[in-house]
Amino acid sequence: MGSEKLQTYRKKRDFSKTPEPTGTVSETGNRFVVHKHSATADHYDLRLELDGVLKSWAVPKGPSLNPADKRLAAATEDHPLDYIDFEGVIPEGEYGGGPMIVWDTGVWAPMGDPHADLEKGSFKFRLAGEKLNGGWMLTRLKGKPEDKGRDNWLLFKERDPAMDTEIDILTARPESVKSGRRIEELVAAPAPAKRNKLVPGKLPNAIKAPMPDKIDLQLASPAAAPPKDKDWLHEIKFDGYRTLAFIEGGKTRLITRGGLDWTRRYGDLPTAFAALDCKQAIIDGEIVVLDDQGISRFGKLQDALSEGAGNKLVFYAFDLLYLDGWDLRAAPLHKRKALLTQLLAGHINARSALHYSDHMEGDGGPLYDLASEKGLEGIVSKRSNSPYLGGRSSSWLKIKALLTGDFVIAGYSDSEKAGGIGSLGMAEWVDGELHYRGKVGTGIDATTMRALLKRLEPMRIPGKLDGAPPEIMPVRPTLTARIQYAVITTDGMLRHATFKGLREAELTTPATTPRQRIISDADLAGIWVTNPTRRLFGKSGPTKLDIAVYYAAVGDYMLPHLFNRPVSLFRCPSGSTKDCFFQRHAFTGMPSTIKVFETKNSDDETRTYISVEDAKGYLALAQFGVVEFHVWGTHENHLDKPDRVIFDLDPGEGVEWRDVVNAAVHLRGELERMGLVPFVKTSGGRGVHIVVPITQKLGWKQVHQASSAIASRLAATGRDTFVTQMGADNRKGRIFIDFYRNARSATAVAAYSLRARPHLPASTPIDWRDLESIDSPVDLNYSSLPGLLTTSGDPWAEINESARDLPP
Repeated sequence: MGSEKLQTYRKKRDFSKTPEPTGTVSETGNRFVVHKHSATADHYDLRLELDGVLKSWAVPKGPSLNPADKRLAAATEDHPLDYIDFEGVIPEGEYGGGPMIVWDTGVWAPMGDPHADLEKGSFKFRLAGEKLNGGWMLTRLKGKPEDKGRDNWLLFKERDPAMDTEIDILTARPESVKSGRRIEELVAAPAPAKRNKLVPGKLPNAIKAPMPDKIDLQLASPAAAPPKDKDWLHEIKFDGYRTLAFIEGGKTRLITRGGLDWTRRYGDLPTAFAALDCKQAIIDGEIVVLDDQGISRFGKLQDALSEGAGNKLVFYAFDLLYLDGWDLRAAPLHKRKALLTQLLAGHINARSALHYSDHMEGDGGPLYDLASEKGLEGIVSKRSNSPYLGGRSSSWLKIKALLTGDFVIAGYSDSEKAGGIGSLGMAEWVDGELHYRGKVGTGIDATTMRALLKRLEPMRIPGKLDGAPPEIMPVRPTLTARIQYAVITTDGMLRHATFKGLREAELTTPATTPRQRIISDADLAGIWVTNPTRRLFGKSGPTKLDIAVYYAAVGDYMLPHLFNRPVSLFRCPSGSTKDCFFQRHAFTGMPSTIKVFETKNSDDETRTYISVEDAKGYLALAQFGVVEFHVWGTHENHLDKPDRVIFDLDPGEGVEWRDVVNAAVHLRGELERMGLVPFVKTSGGRGVHIVVPITQKLGWKQVHQASSAIASRLAATGRDTFVTQMGADNRKGRIFIDFYRNARSATAVAAYSLRARPHLPASTPIDWRDLESIDSPVDLNYSSLPGLLTTSGDPWAEINESARDLPP
């Protein structure tokens, strides 16, 4: 039966001459393909996988997204399933001779019984491809006498969200989704000319040397404007991860700016280097993901990495530092780049994972203007005759297209004419107080204006914003906006400022465990706070009531990680940071439902500690000025057998938030390879806490020793990134892996606890998939977090079920 289905297909072809597959009938699936075929006449072939073959129709004018366009579709012979990936040139003189590309592909689904619908000539189906989506219809035409033996249909788009009455998809997207090539490029090419051999030793100042294990990256110094001299070249500044590709023995290692080996994390990207004509090479570049306009977007890169979509990654190569036994770092830059183009020749196209970072020479002004116009990060200018120097130097300059900064929305002006908001009052935190930075009204469209007004109106607070004109109505300073501007004047005001959007954390990973109510309505009704309007941490800070409301809102998520654990309370009764203190033991007036218990320390001395036992006591603590909760890594009922280990990633001077996130993701992989299940939360400051649930088998001393050994193993995976020794000097430019919290009576800030800072950020558990989407941990604060939790839930809900033995 299978052979009969492909009999017509095979009779028409001489497989000793055509590269088309002979094919077999396979188990059916639901894939589809649209081939663009330039044979006697250009046409498109729609093929749907059904009954182990590809049902095929030739569509002379191609599919249209406009439902008004009815396109002739002539049924042709069934094709084998492996034809779905066929792209190539059918030799002249053979059936269908000419080039063919995979114009679109994906999956399809019938809207009814496909066999019955095809039989009656009215066949509805859905497509989910890169170019074609939504509902489609094939309807059979009544045959005319002259159409004897032909089976003609009409193909047209159904009216649904995937239709488009303006765009001609054939013109807008002519390329192959498999190779990126247009059909005009796919012709029978002559045998390739013999390639010139790469001779790195001929570059001036090239040094014969073994391949280095590591290289200090050259970094660009900031500059206000691009150079105009002829001895400079200029490149687009990418928004991605700076990466060194070490190629040796047919394998490629991808090393981050901080010296971490992220080869595994980048999926199939390392295999893209395998085809390069070299035995050894070190290439400097940037890993990015491009948007539809070909612009690198860091947010899209984060999404691709969290989703495991390695096929979207692109490596932009901009320097060649070593090649086949020759160290090229002392050679002039323009010579290195010329050799790099030779190395990459023939391996770059629209669908390739390898791209070359081209440049322009001389005056960098035109490229800078283009970068500004296109909304790019900026440009990098490099002396064309300079060697490659490790560290930051003046021979590489980075020029941002426009200054961009994050500013707090501290108020807004009302305007009926403008749709509710006339302008936003921007401010900046300086030493715990808000400083007004001026009004911004440009860049806010009507839709954004309405959305902002809906959020800001409930956040209004009485009084006046210091330094702002009287029309600016103050709001709780918890929303942060990204502002593009020309300069900040000497009196601290933004000039030529444009609103570019809100900077917000998103917790997009849905909860796997439904929320369980712990705090009852009766508990909420019993909250009592004196001086509710008293502001904490300055005149711009939150109120005492804000803290009580926050802990009531997050209690259902927080209490499972707080109940029955020895707790230390950080109290700020007066609202001033200088009066804050830790409360580890029972205190006068303490809520009656806070438990007091005794235990002996390592010196056999009796000590008294406290723990939160129920919701009523937890909520009552707001009255006592409690801002922070800090807990032990154990429960009261197994006090000397810890159940959680914490590694606090504390960044030193010069380490940015993005670097901390990268480090945390790297360490997650290392811990998983040890058989552990790591969870993550923000610290509420600049760092990240990696928390590992463990079985209750070891005592405190053993756990502390084990966590010390693990921290050393983790640090060894990136000696230029991590340090395990205390002291600010040791961690400068590096991240301190603090394991010292895993000792008896040591505490760490509790999950969902606020931190005593002006904007009250929270130490927030997050799903690993969400970590990289957070621009700043302070965006998870007393105002934003309760709303985010209602849609995402607690990512630590099943942390106890993930406990594992610590490795020996």
